[in-house]
Amino acid sequence: MRRTAEFVLLSAAFFALYACGSITSSGKPDLPISVSPGWSRVSYDQGPPPPGLPDGPAPECWKASYRGSEGTAEVWACGFRAEGSAFDALQRARAEANTVKFQKDRYLAIVRWNGSSRTDVTALVRAIQKALQMR
Repeated sequence: MRRTAEFVLLSAAFFALYACGSITSSGKPDLPISVSPGWSRVSYDQGPPPPGLPDGPAPECWKASYRGSEGTAEVWACGFRAEGSAFDALQRARAEANTVKFQKDRYLAIVRWNGSSRTDVTALVRAIQKALQMR
């Protein structure tokens, strides 16, 4: 009987920590398949962190490739387990041309584009932000 009570208490503590965000589980973000005006996702797979990410706790990363009417974009969504790690990685990541980096909760997102207009890239970035916010 005592072991059952201990198990119940430990299980309750684990689920309470999980619900509060002290323990998190990474999961594949639901990035959009298409974004107006003309972006469509070509591929989406789990992979290594993008180049330029600072050393630190290893995140779980996914890379999506998008094709637009004027160019292409690569999007990395990297989920960190420790609270504050995504923000820390954002602060230490190096700046690059044609690249936007932002943090949403436990995710660090990096969007690199080639040959697209500012308006098109802005629409893609906003859609990615919205998708990560909904997690």
